[in-house]
Amino acid sequence: MDRWHVIPILALLPLFAAAQQPPSRPAYDGSAAPDVALQIHVDGKCRILPGAGHPFPGHKPGPFRDANICHTETVLNSEHREEQISGNQLLRSNVRVSEQTYIVQNITGDHVVFVLEFAVPDGWQIDSDPQPNRYDGHLAIFPVHAQAGEIVRLHVGMRHTTPMHPQTISDSAP
Repeated sequence: MDRWHVIPILALLPLFAAAQQPPSRPAYDGSAAPDVALQIHVDGKCRILPGAGHPFPGHKPGPFRDANICHTETVLNSEHREEQISGNQLLRSNVRVSEQTYIVQNITGDHVVFVLEFAVPDGWQIDSDPQPNRYDGHLAIFPVHAQAGEIVRLHVGMRHTTPMHPQTISDSAP
C-alpha cells in the first residue's frame, strides 16, 4: 500500500522560488587572471558604471561621475545636405551629425580596458573611426585600452540621414 505524505504548500515556496532564480555570481572582471585587463564600463555621459570589484572604493553603487577618469572634450552638432546623381535623378538628403571626443584616464596601476557604452537613438548610425567592436541592442560598445596612468582620446560620431524627394534631371543639351 502506497503512503502519501502531505507537505504544506507554503513549505515548498522557498524551494520553488530558489529554483526560478539564476544563481547569483559576480561579473568577471579579469582580476584573477594576470593577462586579462580590468574593465571599467562608462556610459555616453561619462558616468562610471559600477560592476563587481570596480577599483574605486568609497563610491556609491550607482553610476557616478569623476572628471579625472572620464570627461568629454569636444561636443559638436552640425547639419548639411548631401547630393548624388543616380541615373537621371538627383538624390538629396539632409544629414545631422553629432560628435564628441571622450577623454579617459587610467588612474590605476595596471592596464585597463574602458568599455564605452554609447546609446545610439533610432534612425542614427555610428559614423566614426574606429567603429564599435559590437552592438548590444541600441548600445554601441567601444573598448578603449589604457596603460597605467595613460590618457586616451576616443572620437565618436553619429549621423542621421533624412532623404528628400528626388528630382529628375532633364537630358536637354544646348
